[in-house]
Amino acid sequence: MELIFALLPLIGLFIFYLIPAIFIIWFLFKFIKIQQEQTEILKSISDKLNRNI
Repeated sequence: MELIFALLPLIGLFIFYLIPAIFIIWFLFKFIKIQQEQTEILKSISDKLNRNI
């Protein structure tokens, strides 16, 4: 029983700080990847338009 009480602060730290931080980092990497894909698509469209002119 004492072990559970000893681990409660660590569990709270993990739940309230580590999980949101991991989620934010994952979201930022995902957002950057999507932006890079959109940039590549727009570059290819621009190249195609420049070839036709």
